[in-house]
Amino acid sequence: MVIVAKIFLISIFVFFWPNIILAQTGQKALSNESRVVDGIKATLKITPSQNMVDLILSDAKTGKSITNAKISALMKGPDGKVLEKELMGMKMGEEFSFMNTLDMSRKGSYSFKITVEVEKKLAPEGFNQGKVKFNFVYEAR
Repeated sequence: MVIVAKIFLISIFVFFWPNIILAQTGQKALSNESRVVDGIKATLKITPSQNMVDLILSDAKTGKSITNAKISALMKGPDGKVLEKELMGMKMGEEFSFMNTLDMSRKGSYSFKITVEVEKKLAPEGFNQGKVKFNFVYEAR
């Protein structure tokens, strides 16, 4: 019985410990925001604890993933410094995303100006341009 109680307490500790740490540092485990432009849905997922930025693209009507795209991002941090990065495409589990890392250790506003280039033949129905732009803002507290 004592062994079962110890195992139970250890499992509770392991399960809740990451949430306690995130609460104490003021970071969210994950932040998601979506936009739709010209039939393309872009969802920006930010994981500040891992300094990770993921962009998931899909056809807004069908939900089908867009995997053949060139993504560039201008990222401006709270210090005013602007970085330009290319987001590389990769499949993780069942989800395909375009990703890169960004130091998000400072509190404040991070803005993302993302340009998506999709070949017209691979683009969603109704897509008329070679490039689509998305703007996102993330507040680190």
